[in-house]
Amino acid sequence: MPVATSQTTTIHRFYEECLNQHQSEILSEIYSEDAVLHGPNGDAVGLPAIRQMVDRVHAMFPDHHFKVEDVIVSGDKAAARWSMTATNTAPLGGIPPTGKPLTQNAIVFYRFQEDRIAEQWLQLDQIGVLRQIGVPIPGAPQNR
Repeated sequence: MPVATSQTTTIHRFYEECLNQHQSEILSEIYSEDAVLHGPNGDAVGLPAIRQMVDRVHAMFPDHHFKVEDVIVSGDKAAARWSMTATNTAPLGGIPPTGKPLTQNAIVFYRFQEDRIAEQWLQLDQIGVLRQIGVPIPGAPQNR
C-alpha cells in the first residue's frame, strides 16, 4: 500500500474538499499566497486568481466530480493524474452546451513549498472533451 505524504494529502484535499465539496475557503491551506498555476489558457498567479479558476470550474460544470487516479511524489515535486466527469451545460471555447456527459482527463505537475502548492503545470485532454461533445476534429478519427 502506498505511503501517504503531506503532498499526497494536499493534492487529494484540493480535488475532494475544494472542488468536489465546493469548499473554496480551504485554498489558503493548500496553495501558497503567490502560487502560480500554468494552464492551457495562461497563468493564474496568487490566491485570488486560483479562487477565480475554481469558481469557473464550479460554474462551467455544476455536476462535476473529480477522481484522483494516481499521485507520485519525489522531494518537493509531485505529479497527479485525475479524471473529472460532468455534463456539458455551459459553452466550451465558444461552443454551445450540448447537455452531453463528458470525462476530462489530465496530468498535473506540482512544486511544493512548506507543504503548500507553490507552482502547478496542468495538461488537459481538450481534444478528448471536444470529441465527446460532438465537435469534429479535422484529420482525426471521430470514434474512440
